Amino acid sequence: MNQQTLNNLSVFVPLILFFVILWFFLIRPQRKKDQETKRMRDSLAVGDNIITIGGIVGTVMKVKEESVIGYVGSDKTKMEFMKWAIAQVVNKSDKAAKETAKQTSDKESVEGSKIKRLKKKEDSADPVSE
Repeated sequence: MNQQTLNNLSVFVPLILFFVILWFFLIRPQRKKDQETKRMRDSLAVGDNIITIGGIVGTVMKVKEESVIGYVGSDKTKMEFMKWAIAQVVNKSDKAAKETAKQTSDKESVEGSKIKRLKKKEDSADPVSE
Protein backbone atom coordinates (compact mmCIF):
# COMPACT_ATOMS: atom_id res chain seq x y z
CA MET A 1 0.00 0.00 0.00
CA ASN A 2 1.21 3.44 -0.77
CA GLN A 3 0.99 6.54 1.40
CA GLN A 4 -2.01 8.00 -0.48
CA THR A 5 -4.15 4.90 0.17
CA LEU A 6 -3.32 4.97 3.87
CA ASN A 7 -4.25 8.65 4.11
CA ASN A 8 -7.59 8.03 2.40
CA LEU A 9 -8.25 5.07 4.68
CA SER A 10 -7.43 7.08 7.79
CA VAL A 11 -10.02 9.68 6.76
CA PHE A 12 -12.83 7.17 6.17
CA VAL A 13 -12.31 4.87 9.16
CA PRO A 14 -13.43 7.46 11.78
CA LEU A 15 -16.38 8.39 9.57
CA ILE A 16 -17.47 4.77 9.27
CA LEU A 17 -16.96 4.28 13.01
CA PHE A 18 -19.14 7.33 13.70
CA PHE A 19 -22.00 5.90 11.62
CA VAL A 20 -21.73 2.51 13.33
CA ILE A 21 -21.95 4.16 16.76
CA LEU A 22 -24.86 6.31 15.57
CA TRP A 23 -26.65 3.18 14.37
CA PHE A 24 -26.31 1.29 17.67
CA PHE A 25 -27.15 4.18 19.99
CA LEU A 26 -29.84 6.07 18.07
CA ILE A 27 -31.33 4.35 15.05
CA ARG A 28 -31.57 0.76 16.31
CA PRO A 29 -33.33 1.54 19.64
CA GLN A 30 -35.78 3.85 17.87
CA ARG A 31 -36.68 1.11 15.37
CA LYS A 32 -37.30 -1.35 18.21
CA LYS A 33 -39.56 1.17 19.94
CA ASP A 34 -41.47 1.81 16.69
CA GLN A 35 -41.98 -1.93 16.14
CA GLU A 36 -43.25 -2.35 19.70
CA THR A 37 -45.70 0.54 19.25
CA LYS A 38 -46.92 -0.93 15.95
CA ARG A 39 -47.52 -4.32 17.61
CA MET A 40 -49.46 -2.60 20.41
CA ARG A 41 -51.67 -0.74 17.92
CA ASP A 42 -52.24 -3.86 15.81
CA SER A 43 -53.28 -5.90 18.86
CA LEU A 44 -56.06 -3.53 19.94
CA ALA A 45 -59.21 -5.36 20.96
CA VAL A 46 -62.73 -4.45 22.01
CA GLY A 47 -62.79 -3.49 25.69
CA ASP A 48 -59.22 -2.20 25.86
CA ASN A 49 -58.72 1.04 27.75
CA ILE A 50 -56.64 3.45 25.69
CA ILE A 51 -54.91 6.81 26.07
CA THR A 52 -54.40 8.94 22.97
CA ILE A 53 -51.44 11.20 22.24
CA GLY A 54 -53.72 14.10 23.11
CA GLY A 55 -54.46 12.68 26.55
CA ILE A 56 -58.00 11.45 25.88
CA VAL A 57 -58.87 8.32 27.84
CA GLY A 58 -61.44 5.94 26.41
CA THR A 59 -62.52 2.35 25.86
CA VAL A 60 -62.47 0.58 22.48
CA MET A 61 -65.87 -0.36 21.04
CA LYS A 62 -64.87 -1.34 17.50
CA VAL A 63 -61.55 -1.82 15.70
CA LYS A 64 -61.30 -0.90 12.02
CA GLU A 65 -58.35 -1.19 9.65
CA GLU A 66 -56.98 2.34 10.16
CA SER A 67 -59.09 3.63 13.05
CA VAL A 68 -60.72 2.71 16.34
CA ILE A 69 -64.17 3.67 17.57
CA GLY A 70 -64.37 4.12 21.31
CA TYR A 71 -66.39 5.78 23.99
CA VAL A 72 -65.15 8.52 26.25
CA GLY A 73 -66.31 9.97 29.55
CA SER A 74 -69.11 9.15 31.94
CA ASP A 75 -71.80 9.82 29.31
CA LYS A 76 -70.01 7.39 26.96
CA THR A 77 -69.65 9.70 23.99
CA LYS A 78 -68.62 7.80 20.85
CA MET A 79 -65.45 9.01 19.16
CA GLU A 80 -63.31 7.73 16.32
CA PHE A 81 -59.53 7.77 16.69
CA MET A 82 -56.90 7.00 14.11
CA LYS A 83 -54.67 4.13 15.24
CA TRP A 84 -51.55 6.27 14.97
CA ALA A 85 -53.03 8.61 17.60
CA ILE A 86 -53.16 5.92 20.30
CA ALA A 87 -50.23 6.34 22.68
CA GLN A 88 -50.81 3.40 25.02
CA VAL A 89 -53.20 0.64 26.00
CA VAL A 90 -54.10 0.41 29.67
CA ASN A 91 -55.91 -2.80 30.63
CA LYS A 92 -56.95 -3.50 34.17
CA SER A 93 -56.98 -7.21 33.37
CA ASP A 94 -53.47 -7.00 31.92
CA LYS A 95 -51.09 -9.59 33.37
CA ALA A 96 -48.30 -7.04 33.76
CA ALA A 97 -50.54 -4.73 35.76
CA LYS A 98 -51.56 -7.59 38.04
CA GLU A 99 -47.94 -8.61 38.60
CA THR A 100 -46.94 -5.03 39.37
CA ALA A 101 -49.76 -4.72 41.89
CA LYS A 102 -48.79 -8.03 43.47
CA GLN A 103 -45.13 -7.02 43.77
CA THR A 104 -46.13 -3.71 45.35
CA SER A 105 -48.35 -5.44 47.92
CA ASP A 106 -45.57 -7.97 48.65
CA LYS A 107 -43.09 -5.14 49.29
CA GLU A 108 -45.56 -3.40 51.60
CA SER A 109 -46.13 -6.58 53.61
CA VAL A 110 -42.38 -7.15 53.97
CA GLU A 111 -41.82 -3.55 55.05
CA GLY A 112 -44.73 -3.82 57.48
CA SER A 113 -43.26 -6.92 59.10
CA LYS A 114 -39.89 -5.18 59.49
CA ILE A 115 -41.56 -2.29 61.29
CA LYS A 116 -43.35 -4.68 63.63
CA ARG A 117 -40.09 -6.44 64.43
CA LEU A 118 -38.37 -3.17 65.24
CA LYS A 119 -41.17 -2.16 67.56
CA LYS A 120 -41.00 -5.48 69.38
CA LYS A 121 -37.28 -5.08 69.95
CA GLU A 122 -37.80 -1.57 71.28
CA ASP A 123 -40.60 -2.75 73.58
CA SER A 124 -38.52 -5.61 74.97
CA ALA A 125 -35.60 -3.28 75.66
CA ASP A 126 -37.67 -0.90 77.81
CA PRO A 127 -38.48 -3.28 80.72
CA VAL A 128 -34.86 -4.38 80.99
CA SER A 129 -33.55 -0.82 81.23
CA GLU A 130 -35.97 0.08 84.05
